Amino acid sequence: MTEVDEDIPEGAARASIVTGSRTTLQIAESVLRMVAKPVPEEMIGSETLRRLVEEMWMCMLDAGGVGIAAPQVGISWRLFIGSAMNILPSTVFINPEVEYFGEASVLGEEGCLSVPGWRSAKVLRHPKVIVRYRDLTGAARVATYEGLAARIVQHEFDHLNGKLFIDLDETPDVDHPLRRRALRAMQEMDTRLKEAEDA
Repeated sequence: MTEVDEDIPEGAARASIVTGSRTTLQIAESVLRMVAKPVPEEMIGSETLRRLVEEMWMCMLDAGGVGIAAPQVGISWRLFIGSAMNILPSTVFINPEVEYFGEASVLGEEGCLSVPGWRSAKVLRHPKVIVRYRDLTGAARVATYEGLAARIVQHEFDHLNGKLFIDLDETPDVDHPLRRRALRAMQEMDTRLKEAEDA
C-alpha cells in the first residue's frame, strides 16, 4: 500500500540476493493474481527469510509505501510487512490469518505500489480486524487493529489472496485513463492465468 501519489522511483530497482531485484512488481505480473502459499515452516527464522524481509522493507521505503506483500516482489508466500508512523508499528506478518469485525462499511483512500498512479477514496474496508500471525523469530502473535491500521492490514492481506484494491474500488469514474490501463492489465493477467490452467 502506498501513501504517496508518485510512481515507483527509477532508482528503486537494485540487485537482490533473494528476489533478483528490488523493483515492486506491477499489475501486469500474474503472480499478483495468485493465492500465495504459506511460508514453509523450515524457512521461518532462517537467514533467507530475514534477507527477504529486509529487502521488502527497503523496497517499500524506496517506493514511499506503508506496506508491501511478498507477491509484490515476486515471492508467492503468505507474508507481508507494514509500518506507518503513529498508526501501525513496524511489523512482519508471517502466515497471517485475519478475522474481520463489522460490515465492510468504511470508505477510505488507497493506492498501491503495484498499481502506480491510481488512487481511490472509495475503497470499502472493515473497521476492525484481529490478526493471528508469526513474527520473524517464529513466535505466535495476535494483534487488533482499527482505522487506518486495519485498512493497511486488509490491503496487504488481500495481496496474499490475489486481490488488488482496484477490485473494491467504488469510484464511478470508470473512464479515468489510469483505471482503464489497470483494468486492461488485470483482464490480460486473468486471461493468461486461465490459459495456463487450461493447458
